[in-house]
Amino acid sequence: MPKDYQPPRDAADTFARYKTHYEGERELKPEMLEFADRELKAGATVGQLAAWTGLTPEVFRRRARALGVERKRPPTVGKLAPERPASDEEKTA
Repeated sequence: MPKDYQPPRDAADTFARYKTHYEGERELKPEMLEFADRELKAGATVGQLAAWTGLTPEVFRRRARALGVERKRPPTVGKLAPERPASDEEKTA
């Protein structure tokens, strides 16, 4: 690949736009997470925060656990989820 390569203008514009958004996200993320922590303590759900921010609910679940925020519902998967009885389909499989 030549060292003097220059992308076409449309590609260069897209790269520049992406870089601006990426740098802006890194700059804004700490402040957003501070607000998210505050709102979790105030009663917002992880699903609401995920919808408002575009991040996954797991990001906010982890933050809520670290903050000691009380769960809105019991867990349905994982070690803390209650054992569920096997269905007829699972018994015959």
